[in-house]
Amino acid sequence: MEMLCAYPGIGILSCNLEVDSEVEMADKQTPEWMGKNRKLTSAEVNEFLAGPVVARIATIDESGVPYITPAWQEWDGEAFWIVPRERSAWIAHIKNNPNVGISCAQDSGTYTRVTAQGKAEIVFGPAPMQGQCLDVANRMALRFLGEHGPEYLAPTYDRPRYLVKIVPTKMLTWDGVEWARKYTQK
Repeated sequence: MEMLCAYPGIGILSCNLEVDSEVEMADKQTPEWMGKNRKLTSAEVNEFLAGPVVARIATIDESGVPYITPAWQEWDGEAFWIVPRERSAWIAHIKNNPNVGISCAQDSGTYTRVTAQGKAEIVFGPAPMQGQCLDVANRMALRFLGEHGPEYLAPTYDRPRYLVKIVPTKMLTWDGVEWARKYTQK
């Protein structure tokens, strides 16, 4: 899917998100328990990421070593939104290098997964939550903790946080346990 992507310090450039440019199928028909065995459509990506799926965010630390942290995420169809705490180690990493990787996966069953590479941008903070940051945090608390989300979040409104926007430059998706053709064709 061709779209415009914002690159901090560079500007707006064309990028190609590989969400549903083609729905790649595995070579053979498989039983239902093995999943769809294909890439997800845009609608399926949106539906999957609207659930309580934790993002694993990969950054590069000050020593050049990969650093991975789990975080609640909100996907708006174009970008991931994350609300980390002020002292989250990976904030310093993205200030130094905004290139990140994200993995959102169902860790059992048909292993539905969305992986992305992109640029992280600090939109807000560090400051007590307000405005868009508070709106995103409230929606995530409800999604991840259910009816108890507000009980967790409300007492922490005054604790400084960031609002981070991650715009994918590349996105790969898959549902199913069968291997994609690229792994089986010679």
